[in-house]
Amino acid sequence: MGSQISLRKTGMVVFGARIASIFTGLVFLVMMTRALSAQQFGLYEVITDVVAFSAYPAGLVAFWATRDIARERMFGKTAITMSMLMSALGIAIYVALSYLSSARVAPGDLGTLVFAAVLVPASYLNQAANSVVAGHKPVVLGYAVIFSEASKLAVAFPLIVVYKVGIDGVILAVLAANLAQGISSALLAGDALANPVSLGQGRRWLAHSWLPMLTTLPLILSVADTFIASLAASGTVLVGHYQAAFSVATLAGYSLYLASATYPLLLKGGGDHVASMTLDLTLAFGIPMAVGAAVLATPILHILNAQYADASTAMGILAFAALSFTVSSVFDQVLLGRDRVDVDESARFGDYLRSSILFVAKTNIAVGVVYLSLVYVSVAGGLSLGLPTRSILDAWAVAQLSIFLLAILVKSRRVRKTTKIVVPSAIGHYALGALGMAAAVYLLEPLVTYGRGTYLLAFQLALIGGAGVLVYAGLVLGMDRELREFARRALRETLA
Repeated sequence: MGSQISLRKTGMVVFGARIASIFTGLVFLVMMTRALSAQQFGLYEVITDVVAFSAYPAGLVAFWATRDIARERMFGKTAITMSMLMSALGIAIYVALSYLSSARVAPGDLGTLVFAAVLVPASYLNQAANSVVAGHKPVVLGYAVIFSEASKLAVAFPLIVVYKVGIDGVILAVLAANLAQGISSALLAGDALANPVSLGQGRRWLAHSWLPMLTTLPLILSVADTFIASLAASGTVLVGHYQAAFSVATLAGYSLYLASATYPLLLKGGGDHVASMTLDLTLAFGIPMAVGAAVLATPILHILNAQYADASTAMGILAFAALSFTVSSVFDQVLLGRDRVDVDESARFGDYLRSSILFVAKTNIAVGVVYLSLVYVSVAGGLSLGLPTRSILDAWAVAQLSIFLLAILVKSRRVRKTTKIVVPSAIGHYALGALGMAAAVYLLEPLVTYGRGTYLLAFQLALIGGAGVLVYAGLVLGMDRELREFARRALRETLA
């Protein structure tokens, strides 16, 4: 039995859950930055990188699971079972990478690195379960985030704040979050788990694993920047400062979750309006989020820890990099969702070479390699020249923004050949609304008081940010009739 996927309801539920996770995520981030040194915070980011490298094989199954399940081939049990079996390989990869990199990146912290291996099987479960619901009931991704965030804070508060466990407490909190998300996605997968485990289907996925190897490699390259920077700096302190800015700036890319239903809808044969509506929505929410993060960078970083204030300019640049990544990712979803080469099981290797699937993979790999090279040069070159941390972080952020803008330019040409997607006519309204919001926030920011407690600063920041949101919403909804209609329809569908 097929599933009915609503672009509006799915987008709003998943986006709403992610917006809520901004607050829980910031609470968790404050816990970490207050409890960990910059070196330990950077070490945590290196751990997440190594876990991501080790979970690379999980993508070989997740890629095909989403595409097949979206086309009514309900092999969810096969995907989850295969992924958990492959997690043994992931643990071996993780331990090997930990031993090889610990001497240079984290001397004296090998025990912490090895302990974090518990995150690997949880990551495999998470990827598999999320890939299953992404193809069948993508709205579940929003519900799973809620369970994940609640579990993370429930474990983090006693371990990090009360008992001062430190980085081991952070690892356990993230483990709880991953398990909660993966288990809840699996329990809510419904018909996607209808078919029994199929060895034949598993062999078919592995026989075509070369394609997801290429399509998921860019994800590994995208998170490898902090690992490369740690190698270039021979430590994790600089990475800690970068991660503080990036962790907040990346929230500006949360508008991508409005596109959660786009990929499965296109796989099911959705029309050009799906792609156009998705781009419109991501810009409507993404532009003000990027502007807001940039304008409020300094007080936000003071909430985390005043020692990270030197990353304020970098955070503003990274916020627009996150917005650029969102647009680039929407183009990826359009190209991957419209491609039908894998529907024909007799398709030859040459057919795949000409496909949009391989085009996206080649483009993202090339962009990722160039970006990592720029990161290494920025960090190693900046340190050799004796540049201050602020300048090195700014150069790193500029490299990230530039590479995402380049990706948009390259992909837009292919998108225009694939579907009728146009720049939203209301983009001027979004820009004007964001400028009005920025002006309001800029005028109110002098009211912020530093040095009188984190809670007061957070409260003042919430009031200023809320005022900015109201200004943006008032201006844009007042100018854009279509957005007003979308908001009414989305609210009706979400509450239905």
